[in-house]
Amino acid sequence: MAKDQTIHLMIVHKHEEDAERILSILRNAQISVRPSLCINEANLIEKVSKSKVDIILVQHMQSDLPIATVHQIVKRSGKDIPVVALLEVLDNDSVSEALESGATNICTGNIKEQLCNEIVTIFDNLTSRRKLRQYESDLNDAEKRCASLLDSSKDAIAYIHDGMHVYTNNAYLEFFEYDDAEELEVTPFLNLVTKEQVAETKKLLRDIAVGKLPDDDINMELKTDKGNVLKAIVSLDKARVDGEPCVQFLVQRPKVNLAAEKELQDIKSKDLLTGFYNRSYFTKDLSDKVNEVKSGKSSGYSIMYIQLDNDKTLEKDLGKGNLDLLIADMAPFIQEILGSNHVFSRYDDTTFIVSLKGEIEQAIQLAQHLTSKISDNLFNAGEKTLSCSISIGLTQIIEKTSSANEVIKILGKQISKAIENGGNQVSTFDPAEEEKKARAANQKWIDLITKGIENNQFILHYQPVISLHGDETEHYDCLVRLKEGDKLIMPVEFIGIAKRHGLIIDIDKCVIKNSIKAIKESAKKVALLVKISTDTLSNASFPVWLAKALKEHGVSGEYLIFETPESELVSDSKHIKPVINSVKGLNCKFAIEKFGSGLNSFSLLKHYPIDFIKIDSTFMEDFSKNEENQEKVKEIIDNAHAQNKMVICEFVEDAAAMSILWKFAANYVQGNFLAPASEKMSQES
Repeated sequence: MAKDQTIHLMIVHKHEEDAERILSILRNAQISVRPSLCINEANLIEKVSKSKVDIILVQHMQSDLPIATVHQIVKRSGKDIPVVALLEVLDNDSVSEALESGATNICTGNIKEQLCNEIVTIFDNLTSRRKLRQYESDLNDAEKRCASLLDSSKDAIAYIHDGMHVYTNNAYLEFFEYDDAEELEVTPFLNLVTKEQVAETKKLLRDIAVGKLPDDDINMELKTDKGNVLKAIVSLDKARVDGEPCVQFLVQRPKVNLAAEKELQDIKSKDLLTGFYNRSYFTKDLSDKVNEVKSGKSSGYSIMYIQLDNDKTLEKDLGKGNLDLLIADMAPFIQEILGSNHVFSRYDDTTFIVSLKGEIEQAIQLAQHLTSKISDNLFNAGEKTLSCSISIGLTQIIEKTSSANEVIKILGKQISKAIENGGNQVSTFDPAEEEKKARAANQKWIDLITKGIENNQFILHYQPVISLHGDETEHYDCLVRLKEGDKLIMPVEFIGIAKRHGLIIDIDKCVIKNSIKAIKESAKKVALLVKISTDTLSNASFPVWLAKALKEHGVSGEYLIFETPESELVSDSKHIKPVINSVKGLNCKFAIEKFGSGLNSFSLLKHYPIDFIKIDSTFMEDFSKNEENQEKVKEIIDNAHAQNKMVICEFVEDAAAMSILWKFAANYVQGNFLAPASEKMSQES
C-alpha cells in the first residue's frame, strides 16, 4: 500500500468507543484511514450510493445492521466494496457464520497485527482490481483507435483465419481491385495467388494453422479480381480479432531501393536523441522475444527497466531542453557500463529499457553495478553538471510468460516498488522463483488432499432441503469439508487442485461412502443430495464400485441423489450418459445444479434421465422484489412439472420468497434463511 493512499473505511459498530479503538490500532500502524460510522440501513444505502467507500468493517455480534444486510446492500449497489467481518474471536463457528452471511474477509480487533495486515491486503487487492478495470477500459479504447488506424492505413492489411479473410482494410481492397468488402471476405486467400504458387501457399497456410509463422517476409505472385498479376512482399504477424487468434497479412509492392528502405526503417525505429531504439521498436521486439522463449527458440531474456529518479523535479529545475541533454549524456554511459551486446531502448522521456540475454542472476549484478556507477558519476545538462540516481525494475521472460503486456506490468510494479522505497535501488521479480513457490504451495495442497483421502478426513455438513408439500422423507444437501487438525477447509480451496491433479474421483468416493454410511446410521428416513464430478460420471467402473458400496451398507440407492452442474453436463455426454443410466439402474436419482444458466437448459432433459432440477441461484437474488426473476423461476417450474421433474430452489433469502415459491408450486427450498449447514441432520433453523 502506497504511503499517500487513504482508505475510506466505513465501520458498522454499536459502540463508538470500540470503533475508535479499531481506528487507533490502524493509525498506530501508520495506516491512513478516513472513517465514517454507520448503524442503520437507510444511512448505509445513502453512503454507499453517494459517498466514496473502500471497505466496510462490520461488527459481527450486532443485530441493528447485520453482515447479511450489509452484503445485500453492497451487492444491490453493484459496487466493488469488500465487506469485512469484525469478530471477537477467530473460531470456526464465527468464521463460518460470517462467511455464510456474505462477508468477503475476516478480522479481529483482538489481534492487532492480523487486523492491520488484513485491512492493508484487502485495500491493495481492491486497488489492483480498480487498476485492472481501468487497464481494460484503456485497452478497449486502444483497440478502437487501432481499428480506426487500420481502416485509414495506406498499407494493404488483412486478418486471416483458417485461410479466410475476417477483416480487410480499404487499401487491401484497392490492391486486389475488389469493389465489395463482403465479396472479398468470402474469398479464400488461396484464390488470390497464381497457379504456380498454390502448392507453396497451401503449405504456408498449414504452417500458420499450427502456429508456425515464417521469420522473414515472403515474395509472392498475387492476382487481382480483374486477373492482373502483381509481385508483392507479404509480412505475417500474429493478431486477434474480437478476442479470436488470427494472422495479419501486410501486402506491399517490392521496394525499388532496398538499401534506402533499410536506412529509412532504421530511422523509424531509432530514438533521435539517444540513438537507442524507440518505444515502438521495443514493443514489437519484446513480443518477438516472448514468442521466441515460448516456442523454445531462446532460453530466456532478462528485461531491465531504468527510471531516472526525481525526473519531475529535475525537469522543473533544469527545463525540458536541459533534461533532454542530461538523458543524451546518460544513454552512452549506461551502454558503456552494461556492454553494447544488449538491446537498448528509450521507452519514455526519462526511461530506458534494456533486453539482456541469459540468466536473471547476472542481470541483477549488472543492475546493481549500474545504479552504483550512475550515482557516482556527474552528467552534463547544458551548462550545468550534476549527479543523479536511477531506480531499476527487473524481471525475466520464461516459457510461461503469457505476453509482452504481462512483462510491462511486472516491470511497472517493480519500478513503483523501488521508487516507493526511496529510489536508487533495484527491485526484482523472478517469475521462475515465484513459480517454484507456487509449485511448493501446490504440492502442499496435493499432500493435504492425499492425506485426507487416506485418513477419511473429508467430513460432511448437511443443509436441509425442505419440502413445501409435506414429503415424509427428509432431504439434505451434503457439503464436504476437509478437516486439518481443528480447522475445516472449504471445498472452494481444494476442489480445483483436486481436479487438476486427478484426485477428484477419490474425493467423490470418500463423500459417497460417508453419505451412504450417514443414511444407514440415521434414525429417520433421509435422502441425501451428493455433489459428483463429471470425472466420476465418465468413469465406466464407477457403477460397479457404487453397487458394491450400497450392498456393503445395506442401503437402497433411492436415498442417494447425485447432483452435477448444468455447465458440466453439456460436454462429454458420450461418456457420461451410459454411466448415469447404469447408476439409475441402482435406483439412484439425479439432479442438475445451476439449472437455467444455459441458453436452452431444458434440452438437457432430453439427453439425461434427470429427477430433480435445482434452479440457478442468480434467479434467487432479491427474488421477492425482482419480478423478472420471479417470471423466469415460474416458467422453469411449470416446464419442469410438465416433464414430471421435481424443482429445488436454493439460496432462499426471506419469508416473502418462501411464500412466492409456495404459490409457484416449487417442491423444495434451501438456504441459510431456513437453516444453515451443520454437522448434524436437522430441519430446524
